[in-house]
Amino acid sequence: MRAGTMLLTAASLTFLGCSQQRSADEESASNALRTADASFQQAIAAKDLDRIMSFYADAAVLMPAAKPQLAGKAAIRKEWQELLSIPAFQNSSKLVRVETSASNDLAYTMGSYETRLTGEDGKLLTEPGKWLSVWKKQPDGVWRVVVETYNTDIPPPDHQ
Repeated sequence: MRAGTMLLTAASLTFLGCSQQRSADEESASNALRTADASFQQAIAAKDLDRIMSFYADAAVLMPAAKPQLAGKAAIRKEWQELLSIPAFQNSSKLVRVETSASNDLAYTMGSYETRLTGEDGKLLTEPGKWLSVWKKQPDGVWRVVVETYNTDIPPPDHQ
């Protein structure tokens, strides 16, 4: 009986240790993602194209609203150049969720945004929407976006 109790106690302590370690690792990953997301949003607010691009993995995919998906940094850069050149473009974002994988090397963030811009009629408009970003921890330990999508809550204006 005593050996059984010791075995059960050892198994319980091992489980608790793994659970606490997972929690600490998960918390660390979540904090890193919140920091990365905040820095990403600051780069967008500053219209700093090079800094924006630094958050994407080389083989990232962007799925913008009302357009075909874009693969690779060159295509994503071109999309961001177009967005940032929209008259009166301003973007603010609110992070609402961060989830990490059990291995803490893959995660997603999601939230809402409001973009102010000049519409087709030349008047300022506010475009509310939502976004989802899938992040992957790179070999150097840095989190980068590998897949991202966003879409509006209203019909998108023609920016052309």
